[in-house]
Amino acid sequence: MNKWSVEPPDESSFKRILNPDGTTTGEIPSLSPEELLGWYYTLVLTREYEQKVMRMQRRGEISVAADSVGEEAVALGSAAALEASDWYYPSYRQTSGLLYLGTEMERILAKLMGAEPETINEHFPNTNSPGVTITPGSTPLAVNVTNAVGTAMVDAFVAAESDSDPEAVTMVYIGDGATSQGDFHEALNFAGVFDVPLVIICQNNQWAISVPEHRQTAADTFAQKGEAHGVPHERVDGNDVFAVYDAAQSAVASAKQGDGPKLIEAVTYRRTDHNSADKQSVYQSDVDEEYWQKRDPVNRFEQYLRSEEYLDKERIEEIEQRVKASVQEAVDTAREVPKSDPLRMFDSHPTGGWNLRHQQWELEREVSGQNPFTDFTGEEPERANINAPTGTPVPSNAPVKSMLGAIREGMAAQLRRDENVRLLGYDIGPIGGVFRATEGLFEEFGPWRIVDTPLSENGLIGTAVGMAMRGERPLVEIQFMGFLYPAFGQLMYTLSKMYERTAGGFSIPVTIRIPYGGGIKASEFHSESTETYLIHTPGIRVVTPSTPYEAKGLLEASVRCDDPVVYLEPKARYRSSTGPVPDEPYTVPLDEARLVNRGNDVTVICWGSMVPETIEAADSVDADVEIIDLRTLSPLDTESILASVKKTGRCVIVHEARRTLGLGAEIATLINEYAFDRLHAPVRRATGFDVHFPGHQIEEHYLPNKDRIEASIEAVMSYEF
Repeated sequence: MNKWSVEPPDESSFKRILNPDGTTTGEIPSLSPEELLGWYYTLVLTREYEQKVMRMQRRGEISVAADSVGEEAVALGSAAALEASDWYYPSYRQTSGLLYLGTEMERILAKLMGAEPETINEHFPNTNSPGVTITPGSTPLAVNVTNAVGTAMVDAFVAAESDSDPEAVTMVYIGDGATSQGDFHEALNFAGVFDVPLVIICQNNQWAISVPEHRQTAADTFAQKGEAHGVPHERVDGNDVFAVYDAAQSAVASAKQGDGPKLIEAVTYRRTDHNSADKQSVYQSDVDEEYWQKRDPVNRFEQYLRSEEYLDKERIEEIEQRVKASVQEAVDTAREVPKSDPLRMFDSHPTGGWNLRHQQWELEREVSGQNPFTDFTGEEPERANINAPTGTPVPSNAPVKSMLGAIREGMAAQLRRDENVRLLGYDIGPIGGVFRATEGLFEEFGPWRIVDTPLSENGLIGTAVGMAMRGERPLVEIQFMGFLYPAFGQLMYTLSKMYERTAGGFSIPVTIRIPYGGGIKASEFHSESTETYLIHTPGIRVVTPSTPYEAKGLLEASVRCDDPVVYLEPKARYRSSTGPVPDEPYTVPLDEARLVNRGNDVTVICWGSMVPETIEAADSVDADVEIIDLRTLSPLDTESILASVKKTGRCVIVHEARRTLGLGAEIATLINEYAFDRLHAPVRRATGFDVHFPGHQIEEHYLPNKDRIEASIEAVMSYEF
């Protein structure tokens, strides 16, 4: 069988201070004996701890585990350069850095053993003094780099506004394989453009699972990839803790002087399997074990400490005994963490809603041995509250404005209210956006509040998440819904999941504005209505207005919300929809549907651009039509839907998205499950078709209009069992 081989690196191509035999070739960083012995303790602790983890995995206590044998100097040397105000974004081979910064082994172990974050937090209350902020490790490659850039952008912007140097630096880790990801390049581009205080550590262990480094790049080094993005770079011996520390300390100091980001490639080698599910002998040819053993970072550092008489045999034995006892104590403590209650899976999902509460009730019954599917009314759980929808009073004497103007006013109001609100997007600055939604805001708030960025949707959302973790409230514009798809990685990995991953440790108050839908005869990919993708993702609110009043109020409520909100703007109504909008700030409740028209014969559920079409259709039929504007698409206001349908006994659902698996399908299923015995006719859907959005010559035949909605209402009204 053919296998890959990797030649030893050219050692003249990187910086080295500590030779493999423990002698030195350069100036040793100024560190006290206590600091040096602390480093040695951390290195020995890391190796003992990881060996214990791998043994636990083989016994079935842990599902999958990875170690960093031979790579420990990279994370330790770089983490040691940080100060209490800094931020640390690890990947998954930075154990030595985590332990050095004070992360408790028992917390890491409990996570590896499958405990839910809430269970871990309850069992190990965080009593650590303030220090370096550590974010969750990142398994998806390079995703964390974009978030880290966002965190650093906050420090860069604050410094620019106050004409001072950044007060904090962000450090982030990736492997050599991650440099092939788009996130890596998008992040470096943002970092270079905004000159952020960021240090990127590329832990080049020469293997991305089974793929060797020469299949990752044709470049001479990974460090030089920073060149194209205007990011200075350096290459160091990753098995030399002094060289890593010296480079990281210099980069941190430079960043805090306002000199921007730096990419450091630390050249090391992965001496063990990628993880416990891997078998590197299958794909690796014979490796020169003696070569890498001679360059082992722990042995090398130990030899140096011995030569300086900081260590002797007795001291080494004493440290090893302390390490073994500490690791065993952590293992024993982690084993005492109680098994997570299955219901914990519902914790830390801020969007909540009736559907999630009802599903939790179902699981409670299932766990207790009861049938979870006995509720056919939606009223079974004590928490259920099936109330009729209500309308929204609109001041009749308020000035008349367009929907676009109302949206602009809502953004301006939040920018004035909260200095942590920043707008991110491209073409949102002097030009005022392609639809002129941000017109005039750049002049009022300046370039550090209205931030024109590189053209990268993934970069926009990824950096917004990092900014939110830093305490800001980013308001992002994606120009068209059809441009959102490149950002799905950040949507799924971080925007929707960070709050849950940290058991509420990091709130993500990010609002994403997206013009959506057809009706303006736009070009291809400019008329998408694919909200289903977003609705299916836990942790994200999805809202859409149908009037100017709702547009301003919902937007202000979204920005004030501590959870991620995708705010969908029916662009066909930007200028054609006008109505009274108060000048002063106000909010419209999230998660609540709006009663547009009260009726008794049939319920029509709609949202966005379809609300005016539905109103027009309802005026043309011989029926008393109740119209519900959902406003919030996720979480659904199921109480209002069920209350209305149980009253009228008939339902039509209108949306311009494709029919199959559209939100209408979910609503129809909920009605079938909890209001079946009240129905006088099957639920009908007046929707777009299961095709790509057509060209503008025939798009009017794709979009639901007054006639199609009218026909669907007449169909359910005439149906007889």
